[in-house]
Amino acid sequence: MMKQRILVLAVSAWLACLSVAAPLSAEVLNRIVASVDGEPVTLFELNQYVSKQRTLAPSAPMPSEKDALQALITEKLLAREIVAKGIQVRDPDIDRYIDHIKQQNRLEEGQLEQALAAQGMDYGKYREQVRGEIQKVQLLNREIRGKVNVSPEDVHRYYEAHKKDYERPGTVKVRQIMLKLDSDAPEEISKVVLERIADVRARLKKGEDFEKTAKQVSEDPTAADGGDLGEVEPAKLLSEFEEPLSKMKDGEVSEPIRTKMGVHLLKLDKRVDAGHQPESELAPQIKDKLYNEALDERYRRWLLEDIQKHHYIEIKL
Repeated sequence: MMKQRILVLAVSAWLACLSVAAPLSAEVLNRIVASVDGEPVTLFELNQYVSKQRTLAPSAPMPSEKDALQALITEKLLAREIVAKGIQVRDPDIDRYIDHIKQQNRLEEGQLEQALAAQGMDYGKYREQVRGEIQKVQLLNREIRGKVNVSPEDVHRYYEAHKKDYERPGTVKVRQIMLKLDSDAPEEISKVVLERIADVRARLKKGEDFEKTAKQVSEDPTAADGGDLGEVEPAKLLSEFEEPLSKMKDGEVSEPIRTKMGVHLLKLDKRVDAGHQPESELAPQIKDKLYNEALDERYRRWLLEDIQKHHYIEIKL
């Protein structure tokens, strides 16, 4: 039902964007502005349609009169196709759709009816409007969705053509132990701190767990997380860290590194070299993108071109 809801919104929004032009002049309201399979469309009918759509989407942009007329003709063609295909929507389907609307908007019993009444809409008419929207979605699903396919070859071609978009910088996953030491600390204090960090490094070299040791002795805020600095680009760490990290291997612990904040030991957990995200990781994302784009284009072409070939349409506006 959620997919149907999304499609209902998508179709309604697309038609509304075509049909919220400003009210037309009433100079000759019964003037025929078009015909669909011989049935006349009058200026009066077009004005009514535009007024209704403006009520439904008051903030939507305002296309031209011709766009509004095209949207009205599309509505008429969809209605004819729905009848021709024998598409029917049962009352339980409408009930489920409306229940979903209530849940999504956290509406209690009766609040939807009150909201509709405030907009001047009868609840019964609203149900019929919902029925019509669901019918359109079912028609479009039948005629379009099953005919759109994205192959692995399509995904591969897109990936190769946009490979630059999937570049990723080299990163390092690093932990640190830091002992505080001011840059202008007296020599005797510096000596004590440096001896402490050397002792810690010696313990680590003998096999002591870095994460556990960081929690015990590190004076950096990351101590609670075992000194974890995350997986980051080396350039985003302290500048003093870049050169030592560039020479380290996975699992290696650095020599003490002095910064304005103190003295540090780094452990390189993992290095990920610069490159491209692999196609295998991106394939589902790319497939969804290509499918949605193809679906949207196919919808538009079917609505504006394909179904019109099976009907006689004359524009007189």
